[in-house]
Amino acid sequence: MISPNMLTNGFRSFEALSLYTDATTSVSLAYEVDGLTISTEANFARVADDINEQINVVRKNVQQIEKLHTEAIYATSPFKHSQVLRSREQYAKDTGVVIASIKTSIQVLGHAATDPHIAKSDRAMRANRHIALCRRFLEQINAYRKMEREQADKNHDRLVRLLNIACPDATDNEILDAIENDTVLELMETKLPDTCGPGETRKITKDVNDRIGDITNIYHNINELAQLSIELNDIVNRQQAKLDTITVSVERVQTRINSGLTEKDYSLVSRSSFRRRRKWAILILIVLIIGIVLGTTLGVLKSQGKI
Repeated sequence: MISPNMLTNGFRSFEALSLYTDATTSVSLAYEVDGLTISTEANFARVADDINEQINVVRKNVQQIEKLHTEAIYATSPFKHSQVLRSREQYAKDTGVVIASIKTSIQVLGHAATDPHIAKSDRAMRANRHIALCRRFLEQINAYRKMEREQADKNHDRLVRLLNIACPDATDNEILDAIENDTVLELMETKLPDTCGPGETRKITKDVNDRIGDITNIYHNINELAQLSIELNDIVNRQQAKLDTITVSVERVQTRINSGLTEKDYSLVSRSSFRRRRKWAILILIVLIIGIVLGTTLGVLKSQGKI
């Protein structure tokens, strides 16, 4: 099953993964995931792709775990049941390691997505991709949890049938109450037929104990996955709120830019119109001056009798 430390500490390791570069450099903050420093868009994209690949690994492992669940439920002997359980537990443990790694990477990627030292448009693109990754991871975790719950129900039904066979005198309600109250062994002590010898009793008891322990482990895993689902939902909601803020800010900047371009266009048009009017005014003034000069000249020549 998934280790509690993997699920509870994965998001707390960001402080150990954040690296502060020299203040004189153009990038003030960098973030590290598995030895790769996120300081450029290419680094960010590479980490996001790695997370996608890890999510694919989780999906494939969950499919194998489901298959082993089915084999364990219908195992015909305690030995076969234990053997399948060991294989399934190893897959679950490996899957838990991958899940913990994804959690840490997503946390670091989230901080890189909202780095205040990069352009708002880049932050918006990073945040969008981060949210998409979180949602895909959340979808896979919910699918894992759904599968585990279904398998727990099947295990429960299998245990009821096993007890019905082992304790034919016990009623369905007595069996269900014993399972719910963890008193199955007490029920078996009183309801097992006298014809069962010591060896048969030990075999039945071991089989029942193994299946009860299996159900307990599955429900423990379900609870951990449910907690992880809550954490991922919280991350998505917080990142979406940040993205909305960035988007509004970018839209305001774009509005100001568009407004400035409009004012500039209006100014260019006004200047062009003013230049045209000025040319016409100068032309008219020149015509008037020429007219005055001609009129004056003609008047002088006329007074001198030259015309």
